Amino acid sequence: MAGFVEDRSLKVAPEQRVETAWVDIDACKLGCRERMDFAAIERAGRKNLQLGKCQTWPPIVGHWEGERFVVVDGRHEFLACLALGRERLFVAWIRSGE
Repeated sequence: MAGFVEDRSLKVAPEQRVETAWVDIDACKLGCRERMDFAAIERAGRKNLQLGKCQTWPPIVGHWEGERFVVVDGRHEFLACLALGRERLFVAWIRSGE
């Protein structure tokens, strides 16, 4: 989908790997509750309406705290998906080498 600029990124060391999955939106929470740009939430909502059931790459980025996924980067998209009644989010996180 040309035309959408994403600013998400991950810093990945050689001994780490990036994992992705579709997760239940009810298992997600915001990791950053600083002031947000309502226009950015609206833009994310319009983008998600155009995408239908799909989500773009790079996905929403975060980490796991027990059974909850903490959204670190992509909070405007997360809130837009909540407002649209989405049931699942496509997310990414870093897993250290095991």
